[in-house]
Amino acid sequence: MKKQINYILVVLFLSSTAIIAQEKKLNSAQKKYDQLAYSESIKIYEELAKDGYKSKELYENLANAYYYKADFAPAKIWYDSLFVFTEDVSANTYNKYVNSIKSQGDYTKADEWMKKMAMKYPKDTRVKVYNANKEYLSKSKKAKTTAQIKNAGINSAYFDFSPAYFGEKSVVFSSTKSTENSLATKHNWTNESFTNLYIVDMEQDSILSAPKKLNYKINKSYNESSAVFTKDGKTMYFTRNNQLKLKVKTDTLNTVLLKIYKATFDGKKWGDVKELPFNNDNYSCAHPALSSDEKELYFSSNLPGTKGMSDIYKVAILENDTYGMPENLGDNINTEGRETFPFVTNNNVLIFASDARAGLGGLDIYYVHLDSENKEIKTFGMPINSSQDDFGLIYKDTLQEGFFTSNRFEDNLGKDDIYSVKGLELPKIFKVTATVLEEATNLPIEAQIVLMDENKNQIKQLTAKAGKFEFADLEQGTKYFVSVTHPDFETYEGPVTSTRKLINMVLKLKRKELELSEVDLAKILGIRIIYFDLDKHFIRKDAALELQKIANIMLEYPQMKIDVRSHTDSRGTADYNQKLSQKRAESTRTWLIEKGIAPERLTANGYGESKLINQCAEGVKCTTEQHQANRRSEFIIIE
Repeated sequence: MKKQINYILVVLFLSSTAIIAQEKKLNSAQKKYDQLAYSESIKIYEELAKDGYKSKELYENLANAYYYKADFAPAKIWYDSLFVFTEDVSANTYNKYVNSIKSQGDYTKADEWMKKMAMKYPKDTRVKVYNANKEYLSKSKKAKTTAQIKNAGINSAYFDFSPAYFGEKSVVFSSTKSTENSLATKHNWTNESFTNLYIVDMEQDSILSAPKKLNYKINKSYNESSAVFTKDGKTMYFTRNNQLKLKVKTDTLNTVLLKIYKATFDGKKWGDVKELPFNNDNYSCAHPALSSDEKELYFSSNLPGTKGMSDIYKVAILENDTYGMPENLGDNINTEGRETFPFVTNNNVLIFASDARAGLGGLDIYYVHLDSENKEIKTFGMPINSSQDDFGLIYKDTLQEGFFTSNRFEDNLGKDDIYSVKGLELPKIFKVTATVLEEATNLPIEAQIVLMDENKNQIKQLTAKAGKFEFADLEQGTKYFVSVTHPDFETYEGPVTSTRKLINMVLKLKRKELELSEVDLAKILGIRIIYFDLDKHFIRKDAALELQKIANIMLEYPQMKIDVRSHTDSRGTADYNQKLSQKRAESTRTWLIEKGIAPERLTANGYGESKLINQCAEGVKCTTEQHQANRRSEFIIIE
């Protein structure tokens, strides 16, 4: 019995020891994960998984770690395990799972899980974007341009990314390749060497020189990446780990974050490196881009108030190395996911990458015209975007060419590669303002307006209020059609295209030829009933306004003849009402004659109470409004 007890105690001791060791590993893995040391956390988590440990935390962190390393195939495997274990996860995890599935080209399955996410998180921005773009795959294929892409030829077996223009023929890019020191410091996020900035002289189709590191004032012992240069080539903004003078600062989780720095060029080398004042040791600021007028700096950050993992911000560049307050670009651009790597073209188009829109997988590249009114986000589609990460597009409007980064499988030499693109058309936008008038009178018409594409498919419909309408954010060089309709006028339909920012149009509609028959002209024209006061036959002010419309039509159609027919209510004697109605008809006829209508074109007849339009006969109790409905005039076309 004593031996048995001792055996049990040994088993319990070993078991408790194993549990303690397991907990230590979990804590260590979590710490590495929180510090963004994804490569190291993956090793520990996979050891635990191999030993049979299962938990939501392990599967989710392991999958996320691979996802943030842009290693989507193993990320999907571990997300598969997570969602078998539980579907009670955050919207962010759903979104990353969807993107990982897309990376394998399985868009049907990705849509199934996106629908599950939509049911669980209906208010999430990414869900709203998906619901508005359920045909994203066909749209992305349709958005395919004549653009030609190819490996830029400056890539290594490592990470090469984030190209930037420097002058007319030089490109500066980031790389983890270590050409001078085989013992270079490794980054625990990717287990690759820290990034440095390289410069290469090249034209679109040819490399003019071998890549060279920028001088030591720029490239230090930690990451330097994502540069942007002023047009005069004298100022550079770039990203670096938050270290200066060999001192590294971390946040509360001991995580090394990113900051934006500024450097100046003296004609020979870069120097005078300064940290921008809006940086902070508790969050990252990275990937700077300059506005077309160089008065604003765009960047990616997780500043307080950031909607997702990173948002795109802008900050005003002021005098004497001072800056305004960073401004979040808002919900139209930023989501609960990642928005990053901004670039602004000379035509003021913001290009950025996001993993939270209805894209093809991973990071996709999108654009928005900053001068537009609707700020509609558009995708580049294929072949710029792929099922993998695509980001960091820079673009020259005049040449319709640029460079971008991708870890796609095609023509890829390493991890991230830089690709050149030619023939990429980024349409400019224009605005149409128009006035719709009646041809004969130049009076405004509240017509129905329909904007159509070149295939006559409806894009937008509206009403021309007070005869005016506008369509904004149309693409220059694209053919549109505008249709203008009104029941009383002939329909207008015509093409609209422009190479200018604004065009003004005046559209004049011709009134339809009226069919002359025994019908009420007032009904044809939509004219309100001509009312009279009780026991009166004079023309009221409101009636005069309507009668003027009758006069205008008769002047426009000089062959038309009208029988003015007047009616009363049932109050009073039938004889009295008959006489009153005749006076009203004649009074109306006289008013029209005074407006220039020939007497022979007008007849007048009173019908008294003989043609009531409701139940208000003599002796029936009715309201004042019901009685008034019977005190009316009609304008019957007799010829």
